[in-house]
Amino acid sequence: MIEKVVCETHGTKEMSFSCIHIAMAIDQKEKVGFFYSEAEEDLPQIAWCGACEQWLLDNGEEWNDAFEAKADFKILCADCFDEAKAIQLGADQI
Repeated sequence: MIEKVVCETHGTKEMSFSCIHIAMAIDQKEKVGFFYSEAEEDLPQIAWCGACEQWLLDNGEEWNDAFEAKADFKILCADCFDEAKAIQLGADQI
């Protein structure tokens, strides 16, 4: 079961994660790119921006401590995750 998080905007929702760049872009609706893990039962969704994706590609696509430090993942509620996805991909693409 995916853990819940209390969001100031959306209330109690399922927990998800995004890199800091996506998290910071939500309020400004800034486009930074959106790459994400496919939803799996009992695992939270995780998203990262274009710059983080490029870092992965440039560094052997290995998800390691250096990548996690660069991405500085932040907790988002599921609704904030969906909002970020809509901003980054366009509402018609989600």
